[in-house]
Amino acid sequence: MKRLVWLACFAYLLTGIGHIILGSVLEPLIKHYNVTYSDGGQLIMNQFFGFLIGVLFTPFLIKKLGRRITLLLAMILFATVQLSLFSLIPWNSLLVIIPFSGAGFGIIETLLAGMIVAELKEKKASIMVLTELCFGIGALTIPLVAAFLIATGEWNSIFLFVSILVSISFFLWLFVRVGQYEYILRKKPEIHSGKDVIKKTYTKPTRPLLILGSIFFFLYVGLEMTFPNYLPTIMAMTSNLSNATIALSITVFWGAMTVGRLLMIFIVNRFRIWNLFIVMVVGQMVSIGLFALSPNATFSFIVIFIAGILMGGIFSLGLLVINGGIPGLEDRTTSILIAMGGLGGALLPKFAGNLLDQYPVHVTLWFMFAFSVVMTLLLFFIHVSYKRLNVEDSTDIIKTTNQKNLQM
Repeated sequence: MKRLVWLACFAYLLTGIGHIILGSVLEPLIKHYNVTYSDGGQLIMNQFFGFLIGVLFTPFLIKKLGRRITLLLAMILFATVQLSLFSLIPWNSLLVIIPFSGAGFGIIETLLAGMIVAELKEKKASIMVLTELCFGIGALTIPLVAAFLIATGEWNSIFLFVSILVSISFFLWLFVRVGQYEYILRKKPEIHSGKDVIKKTYTKPTRPLLILGSIFFFLYVGLEMTFPNYLPTIMAMTSNLSNATIALSITVFWGAMTVGRLLMIFIVNRFRIWNLFIVMVVGQMVSIGLFALSPNATFSFIVIFIAGILMGGIFSLGLLVINGGIPGLEDRTTSILIAMGGLGGALLPKFAGNLLDQYPVHVTLWFMFAFSVVMTLLLFFIHVSYKRLNVEDSTDIIKTTNQKNLQM
């Protein structure tokens, strides 16, 4: 299993890079092409739409091709577009091909998360957190590499560097075998019962859990993208700190996220997942509320660090909780949840930006707190739906058995 886990961790690190890389070199990219920041935003948005499409199509590709082939194709897309970025192809061509990069790392992220939740029987919680830690490391380190290359005037080499990393992962997944877990990566044969193909789908009792979980992920990822990205702006509006000190707020948050995920690896198997999930979601709400009430910059930095630690495990634990209530559809459920998260990550920061433009900064702060309150309420309803689902599933089994007995 270790070989499979480390392969997944390396690939997940690449998805963290994929999410951040354009933003890391956006300034020199805009200057080279002589375009506006609005054009740069369009480039990032095009990549996001590709990510969304890739995420949604992942279950279909897995069904038709199997996990290994789907993963290899995704890496080809990702690496090829990075090479195109390195070669500085014309801007209009870049807008057309950048969605394929988003689709590539979107497929990788969804496939691996679904595989861990659905197929791994031992320590899946700690493995899921470990991959999230690697995602965070990728997102945390690529801006540092980009900063060095920008300083040397070779900023576009960052894309060549990423393309090489993706190619290494490609060949590892192509040639390395994972022993008894090989079956996980192969295409699964369809199960036939007479002339009918047995197809798993969402039943009426499972749909509330899926809907509630989707809204939760929409809000969580949206908040995860909004809170840190606007921290420098909010700190600048609420304190007299220098720009250099204010910029540290993002580093403090993402550093805390990384520390939180690292700690989760050691504690996740010692406590009930539900208990940890509740603590982190409620703790996030309290932290953001305290940040909105913060009396000074020092207190703000402390709360930012605590919020980062608490938010570090919400994504992976959420995937485990929602999928745990809908067994047998992990690839599809994971795809929907990640897609909704990606949508929230695109729309909520835009909404927060509009608030900052039109209203005092505290309006934005209290809206972020409101999002966290809604998440906590959703957590309650998810828990109720989860418990009800277990009861109704048992009832359905009894009903099915009785019907078969009557037919006999």
